[in-house]
Amino acid sequence: MRPAQDDDGTTRPERARGRAPFAGRSAPGRFPYIALEGLNGAGKSTLRNRLEQSFWAMGTNVYTIGQHSWQSPGAARIILDVKERRRAHPPERVRLAFLDDRKTQSEHILSRVLREVPVIGDRSLVSDMVYLQVLDGIPAAGTFALYRRHGVRLPDLIIHVEVPPDTALANLAKRDRRRKPHENPRQMRALADAYESVLWGNTVPGLPPVLRHRPAIADDGTSYTRPADDITSRAIAALGLDS
Repeated sequence: MRPAQDDDGTTRPERARGRAPFAGRSAPGRFPYIALEGLNGAGKSTLRNRLEQSFWAMGTNVYTIGQHSWQSPGAARIILDVKERRRAHPPERVRLAFLDDRKTQSEHILSRVLREVPVIGDRSLVSDMVYLQVLDGIPAAGTFALYRRHGVRLPDLIIHVEVPPDTALANLAKRDRRRKPHENPRQMRALADAYESVLWGNTVPGLPPVLRHRPAIADDGTSYTRPADDITSRAIAALGLDS
């Protein structure tokens, strides 16, 4: 696997704190799992579509998943209570509900699908860690340690789609949906800071390699993808799939 690249295309060494790099399809039938991370409104869905097209161009189908499996009814109820701020639960119960959902996704979706095709996750365990820390006061490092103890599957590569909170909010304003409780300047800034700390600040040892992708900002405050930053090619190279 090549060294991960920063947003300007320069390379940096693989982190010593990460798991072993994914070297193409080194294990029989094992395809890569890519996770897209960042604020609501950062542009993850746009990037997901570009990655899908890149895999299709390589003659490979791809499977996309969201943050949650929603296959454990008890866990789903607590997660929805937390996300919609409908009802409070003790922190340990919240974390165990997220763990239950994450284990279900790992064991019943990822373990099977990755034998057949690459997987793109629109969010992953990183979002669990960041959002639980900022919105519920549950430390990210503790959530990650719990997941690791229970064998939750890690992505092979994380792509951090980074835009300023004001830009994310401007992008969200163009969508025809009601804002979620945390989609306000103060909490979006706290979430952006937490993503920076978790993914780039060495506060959570053991995370996989990360690429940073910074979309450009338009005059109206929204974002768009810079043609000069071919993030899909960088991701494919980082996974060792371009040889």
